[in-house]
Amino acid sequence: MSKPSQQDTFLEAYEMLMDWKPTRDVFAFRYFGFFTGGIGSLSGFYLNNFYRKAVKLRGQVFISTLLPNVVLPGLVGIILHHQFVQRPLILQTFQCPVCIELRAGVLQFFAGFLYPLVLSTVTSFHFGSKLYTYPLPSIKEPRNIFNTFIKLSRPGYSKFFVLASLQVIGGIALTHMEALNIFTVLSKLSEMERAVLDHQTEKQSIRREF
Repeated sequence: MSKPSQQDTFLEAYEMLMDWKPTRDVFAFRYFGFFTGGIGSLSGFYLNNFYRKAVKLRGQVFISTLLPNVVLPGLVGIILHHQFVQRPLILQTFQCPVCIELRAGVLQFFAGFLYPLVLSTVTSFHFGSKLYTYPLPSIKEPRNIFNTFIKLSRPGYSKFFVLASLQVIGGIALTHMEALNIFTVLSKLSEMERAVLDHQTEKQSIRREF
């Protein structure tokens, strides 16, 4: 019989965790991955509004900037968390619990702050230039574009720091709780296995007596 692949092992364990009862044992694992997407989308919403106001777009092309800057960061956050955090947690392929939490914080910083920051800037600058709502440098002048970005971003530095910090802390905290959920399940499975072995040993002892 062939040895199950890592993917098969992951899918079997993932399905078990999603079907585990009581739900409170795995609540963080089941739902907190979506929370990472949620806080990333909220960050994207704020950054989208910030740069829209900076280039004076007002109510123009609202949907065109909203969809990529709010929806995409949330989806990217969920995918990255599932692939690079939940998967190693389930397969126990990491050697350092703190390292996996730090990885989660860095990934959440990227998906929930850095990625929407770049997207919001690019889309707002694009439409601001196209609709002539703000005097932006030509794309052939990258240095001037960067200077304009710094100038428009300066009023939001303090809030950006808060946003970035929330992403990192959120990613670390959520992953810590997910790891605790998996530890709880593993502990209960170990107790069940021990109980079965004890029962079998007791039955064998009784048979020997007779």
